[in-house]
Amino acid sequence: MTASSNTAPLVLQAKGLVKRYGQVTALDGADFELRAGEILAVIGDNGAGKSSLIKALSGAVVPDEGEILLDGQPIHFRSPIDARRAGIETVYQDLAVAPAMTIAENLFLGRELRRPGFMGNVLRMLDKKEMLAQSIARMNDLKVGIRSMTQPVETLSGGQRQCVAVARAAAFAQHVVIMDEPTAALGVKEGNMVLELIRRVRDKGLPVVLISHNMPHVFEVADRIHVARLGKRAAVLNPKKISMSDTVAVMTGAMRAEDIPADCLA
Repeated sequence: MTASSNTAPLVLQAKGLVKRYGQVTALDGADFELRAGEILAVIGDNGAGKSSLIKALSGAVVPDEGEILLDGQPIHFRSPIDARRAGIETVYQDLAVAPAMTIAENLFLGRELRRPGFMGNVLRMLDKKEMLAQSIARMNDLKVGIRSMTQPVETLSGGQRQCVAVARAAAFAQHVVIMDEPTAALGVKEGNMVLELIRRVRDKGLPVVLISHNMPHVFEVADRIHVARLGKRAAVLNPKKISMSDTVAVMTGAMRAEDIPADCLA
């Protein structure tokens, strides 16, 4: 699948988001645009506002001003559950997997399938057979090579655990998958395994927002790079046209947005 172009439909947008914490302004009129069929990396120094932006887009934070649009329609998230209901799934850095539970149980954690009960919806048993079958199908679909869906997650490596979390998000997302530092604390081989999975999620038709400090990883998989600075969007860059050093310069403020060559913008 080819990377998203600037003519691809906008899936998730933010316009003029403002978020204040007392005297601190975390978002100061931030804009954001995620297009269909792309991996959009979000980068920024500490305090740039990228975490607050992602929290607003995933329902964890309610902005004070501005609007969020999904498929062009204004939408209001009061909690992460609202965002999940709208088809936006987030994979957090701390994974949120249950180590003692099996892979299949983790994939359906909080969304367990149940068999019809003897008394309507009363006494409905977990449909473990169906959850196992769907888990195998979904992991195979994403080409995640894990031997058995019935093994506890605690028996997996860090990279494999991250793959379980990503696969769970991809299985239930209808619009967007947001990934917060998915390769942090992973070795080279396991980090590459997760990057390949991120590409597969994109190629299945789900646009991905990738928050990362790892610039080589950003340049390896991103179709566009959103640079956050001082609570705003500083620029959106084309990683195929701009160098890594110039990207860091934009991120730190050493290069102004107006000094970026036009062909390096995305």
